[in-house]
Amino acid sequence: MDFLLRFFLIDVPEAFLLLTIGFAIFNQSPVAHLKKTVVFCMLFAIAGESLSFLNVPYQPKIVTMLLLTYLFILFLFRAKIFMAVSMTIASIGSMILAEFVILMLLNSQQIYGFDILTTSFLQHFAGFLYLFVLALLAFFLRMLKIDLRRMVPQNRHNRYLFMLILIGSIEFLLILFMNTSFFIRGNNSPLLQFYTTQYQLFFQLVILFLFIVIVYLFRIYVNLTINRVETETETPYLQSINDLLTAIRSIKHDSLNHYTAINGFLKEGMHDMGKEYVQQLLQETVSIEQAVENSVQVLEGIQNPAISALFQSKMAICIAERISCDIKIFGTHQFSFIRTYDLIKIIGNLFDNAIRASSYELEENRYIKLEWGYSEGEQYLYIENSGPTIPKEKLQAIFQLGYTTKTNGEGGVGLAVVKSVTERYGGKIQVQSEQGVTSFRISFGL
Repeated sequence: MDFLLRFFLIDVPEAFLLLTIGFAIFNQSPVAHLKKTVVFCMLFAIAGESLSFLNVPYQPKIVTMLLLTYLFILFLFRAKIFMAVSMTIASIGSMILAEFVILMLLNSQQIYGFDILTTSFLQHFAGFLYLFVLALLAFFLRMLKIDLRRMVPQNRHNRYLFMLILIGSIEFLLILFMNTSFFIRGNNSPLLQFYTTQYQLFFQLVILFLFIVIVYLFRIYVNLTINRVETETETPYLQSINDLLTAIRSIKHDSLNHYTAINGFLKEGMHDMGKEYVQQLLQETVSIEQAVENSVQVLEGIQNPAISALFQSKMAICIAERISCDIKIFGTHQFSFIRTYDLIKIIGNLFDNAIRASSYELEENRYIKLEWGYSEGEQYLYIENSGPTIPKEKLQAIFQLGYTTKTNGEGGVGLAVVKSVTERYGGKIQVQSEQGVTSFRISFGL
């Protein structure tokens, strides 16, 4: 009779609550799989009673129940390996935690193992108190609506960090489990058979193995971090070099055309026209030289070398494309709270869009104006360019990923990235376009 009462009033509800905790970490309920849940509860309860009947010591019993729980979840609920492992760890971990809490609570009231084992009332009281702790834990997990699937990072670098934290947490719980085992054994000598020392070596080896895994994962994580930093550092400079090469090719192409024209004048004996043509080229060269000198003076105030290189490469393209470029920078530490890699995304994409839009205009109408500085209560970046007017109904659509005005369908990423990065740092982005002038303004509160 006592066995049946314990089986249906303690063991089966325990299995159901542990399964509920396992499902709760994925924001699900076992009630949705009622038949499978009933089978799981019966198998779990039978396994627990069988191990107790065979007097299996506590620690190997826990390990056996952990393996059986994993197999039950894997095959009964057709769960994926990650989900089955997570649910098993959550369930068995909750069981160990609840048992320790109950024993420590009873010990604080001078109730020890001998009293629990020799008193039927205390056994049932401890059992129902244990179920109450599990029910409380299951309730809070359901209220929190946790879903581990959303917490697992998609980025490989962050996945290794997640694994480091997860395995480190498991190792910490194992160490806590061993220490608490000794504490409980010391205060509950009749439970000595459940906390035998002969199995401590096994857990110590497991902890050592997990430590080796943590060291290995940490090594991989450090290497990935170094590679990521190198990539983020190299990318802006490589992009600047590519922009400069593009500008050089454009200038080389223009120079070839000019030399061909001069050669044509000389062959035809049109020396006066050739002289006039050369004078125009000289005037243009002087203008370009003055623009370069002004640019150098402007960029001297930028402390970040990557940002300075970015501006130089974009201005070189403007010179090659015959685009008038006016840059005004106030101060030296604008947007200092933004990572260089993210800041390059903002400025680079806005500048590229401005160059592309201005190139549609006649040479005499091409211009880009950029201001970067402070105003009352905010830091701002303002960029304005000539080019096609964007219809008002499409001004917000340009920030959508995949939206592009290019006839070949390429692009549609730059402005979406700018908006994403800006909002991630708590900033605002505004756009205006009318009468052949388009402007973007990004601002952050001080």
